[in-house]
Amino acid sequence: MDDAIRSAAADGSGRGEQLGTAARFPPIAPTVRDRASALLGRIGPLVWLYALVPVPLLTDWVETGSLPASRGGWLTEVCGGLVITVLVWRVRRDRRALEALARSDGLTGLLNRRSFEAALADECTRARRTRQPLCVVYLDIDKFKAINDHFGHGAGDQVLRQLTAGIRATIRAGVDAGFRLGGDEFALLLPSTLEAQAETVVARLRSFCAVHDPRWAVGAFDFSAGVVELETDDTAAALMTRSDAAMYREKNSRRKG
Repeated sequence: MDDAIRSAAADGSGRGEQLGTAARFPPIAPTVRDRASALLGRIGPLVWLYALVPVPLLTDWVETGSLPASRGGWLTEVCGGLVITVLVWRVRRDRRALEALARSDGLTGLLNRRSFEAALADECTRARRTRQPLCVVYLDIDKFKAINDHFGHGAGDQVLRQLTAGIRATIRAGVDAGFRLGGDEFALLLPSTLEAQAETVVARLRSFCAVHDPRWAVGAFDFSAGVVELETDDTAAALMTRSDAAMYREKNSRRKG
């Protein structure tokens, strides 16, 4: 059994390395709109609230017609401004935390289905605008209910986390994105990626899982993947539907095999 595990893991790793050297991803040239969107993302929401910081000073100036004449007056204004600054910082921090919770999956930390649908629509628009390829990979863990029944729900959660770790190690940080759609279903969004290159990503993901847990190497745990590339007449919904159908075709062929 140990020899079989090592052989399967080595074979998976070798395939991943061969595919990795054969397929190269095209460079990504961000547009002005992309750069502006990234800048706004770094600034964060509700930044305009910091405009409230000088309001107490301006209010006193309007009422009295002059700025504070004493150190005590200036100290009061500065302290008031600092209090407003801290309150605004906390409001923005809590807003970001709530938005992160709404966008992400609690178990794996990946983005959730709502985030996927929004990102898919944006990437379809961007791909058409920049004339770059776009691929979607739909992942479904095979026999996940049997894993929970046989090994327990704790083991099922571990499988989900292992696949998540593989996704994070495999995709390009800051370019690609991984999502947990719910249950044992995941998706990868791969901008500037051809279908053959997306197949390379899937092979690397399988190799990663096999190397890090022998149960993946011998087939106790596995997943089916549907890989599709954006076509001219595709909508975001149609692209998702095609990837889902491709995943089920692979799952059925693996069952028959």
